Amino acid sequence: MADFGMKRSAARCAGICATLGLLWLVGSFATAATPPEGPSAAVRRTLDQASVLSATDLSPEQRLDALRSVARGLVDTRAMGRQAIGSVLEKRSRKEQEEFLELFDELILRAYLQKLFLFHNPQFRFARVEQRGDSAIVDTELLTKKDVYHVSYEMRREGDRWLATNIVVEGVSLASNYASQFESVLRDRSFEELLELMRRKVSGFRSADGT
Repeated sequence: MADFGMKRSAARCAGICATLGLLWLVGSFATAATPPEGPSAAVRRTLDQASVLSATDLSPEQRLDALRSVARGLVDTRAMGRQAIGSVLEKRSRKEQEEFLELFDELILRAYLQKLFLFHNPQFRFARVEQRGDSAIVDTELLTKKDVYHVSYEMRREGDRWLATNIVVEGVSLASNYASQFESVLRDRSFEELLELMRRKVSGFRSADGT
């Protein structure tokens, strides 16, 4: 579980809200009176918003908070969580299921954002889109000053929206990575102990962020 990865002042909150307000306004103009966006456009919108945030003078903690809000518009963390834990979750109470999915949301978004968006001024390039019915794979590249990272988004249509149900970074599936960790823990421990490990990890991140 070592890899489980992810009081504001009034000024800090105001800075984040102002930035998100700008992103919302830009997004509103871009989507007004236009047909529903496809999988590639959904990814592009999120990456464009992330690029805007990377150019601001927010602190790392402020940027991480703002990026979480942006990422939640693309990443279906609940689907990823259910995929990672498998049938184990179906046997738990509704309260336990909800707590697991909430904790997983924070962990997976932190892992995603730290891998992709905490570089200085990252650039993104689209490589290929493969769509079959209500499923699609959007291949992208993250360009930094020193490296190029290949990132694939496994997408699913939900009504008029396309959401990412898995993200593969340099050939490593985030959902599968967590699935392996969960399986390893549950081999020797109970589900309740898994939840406690997740609580501690999230609590440690929040303490480090001062939130």
